[in-house]
Amino acid sequence: MTRVLLIGSGAREHAIASALTRSEETELYAAMSSRNPGILRLAKEARVLQITDSRAVADFAKQSRIELAVIGPEAPLVNGTVDILKELGIACVGPTRRLASLEGDKAFCRELLRKHRIPGNPFYAVFTDPNSAEDFLKIAGSVAIKPAGLTGGKGVKVSGEDLATIESEIAYVKEVFSRNIGGVQKLLVEERLDGEEYSLQAFVDGNNVHVMPLVQDHKRAYENDSGPNTGGMGSYSDKDHLLPFVSERDLEASRQIMTDVVQAVKNDTGEEYRGILYGQFMLAKSSNEEKPSPKLIEFNCRFGDPEAMNVLPLVSEETDFLVVCQKIAEGSLSSRHVSFEHKATVCKYLVPSGYPEKAIAGEAISVDKEAIGGEGALVFYASVDIKDGRIVTSASRTVGLVGIADSIEDAERVAENATKHVKGQLRHRRDIGTANLIRKRIEHMKSLEFNSALTTSVPVRSQ
Repeated sequence: MTRVLLIGSGAREHAIASALTRSEETELYAAMSSRNPGILRLAKEARVLQITDSRAVADFAKQSRIELAVIGPEAPLVNGTVDILKELGIACVGPTRRLASLEGDKAFCRELLRKHRIPGNPFYAVFTDPNSAEDFLKIAGSVAIKPAGLTGGKGVKVSGEDLATIESEIAYVKEVFSRNIGGVQKLLVEERLDGEEYSLQAFVDGNNVHVMPLVQDHKRAYENDSGPNTGGMGSYSDKDHLLPFVSERDLEASRQIMTDVVQAVKNDTGEEYRGILYGQFMLAKSSNEEKPSPKLIEFNCRFGDPEAMNVLPLVSEETDFLVVCQKIAEGSLSSRHVSFEHKATVCKYLVPSGYPEKAIAGEAISVDKEAIGGEGALVFYASVDIKDGRIVTSASRTVGLVGIADSIEDAERVAENATKHVKGQLRHRRDIGTANLIRKRIEHMKSLEFNSALTTSVPVRSQ
């Protein structure tokens, strides 16, 4: 048996726990910020603690004689949890604090691509004070404004969508610095790209990049991609592991960008990146291009949430996910260790009423797992807790439901049918994975491909 510590308590971590415990050789321990009922059922022992307290996590790991740690969320990675666990001789799936800067400092990531001439970088500028950023915005045109640090996927504001006027852009810049949004007194202003986003996750053993099926997440809170950004309202993947608007050539270009970055950080730091690397890409035209190509929106140093729920259930019966994690940590992962089923998936998140602006927390919900399974769906508990024997909501996402089938249409039907078996003051986006929404994505990309004059980008010079 291998004593494995899982850090985190969301739906992503529930999916990781499910994949790990498919192996009879896994003895699972969990360090969680709240009591996730799905993880509790799978773990031999679970402890509720502050998962960003690296010393508390390390103490639990030491007491439990942990041999391998799998880190779910970004904050423990950026806080250096891997560094401390490695000092104890514990193998880790996740990068050190220094390499986690790929996610923890967006400016570090942009400068790395620029330095090594890696494709996929949009025009950008970095600012460390609001006044210089304000002066720049007055001449920059349509942009995306990003705090450089961690914001849980909710910090990006885009001209014409979240920010209607130059005054609102300046106000947001001032808010980022005054409230220290992201925890780093640094801000990026990037050209606004027009295209479709997709997520490419990969297992990385320090040298080799083994990609997973492509996924498209849906960040906007409400149907038809309206409302504020969220951590992700749901996602889908296709049977061929591509997406309807992403070609094999686009996938290979994206994979190469990730491979080049892994080599670049090794060259610059002497450290090998070992863990999950998740590239959020957009197939888009920059202002100086005639046709769309993959652009890097950002890197994340862990599985996506919800994207983990799309790919991990597809890990084939021939693949032992525990062995995959061990080989990542050892630096010896081979393609023969990893394979995925050729199925389509659709994940739909149920979230508290009022999410994300004024989510109702502390409300009891009921989940009929047997009925959900009868629909052919999987359930993953997210940001919930257990009080007085009942599952209650927090102010974040609540439950992820995943349908798996031979087509996106059928997988969407499975996931949607399963939603009626979760009761409470919850809502979800019914349009995720539907034929109409996917058709919009395809038509959007066609309009960019064939109309070279169509662009909402305004050049922004690197500084």
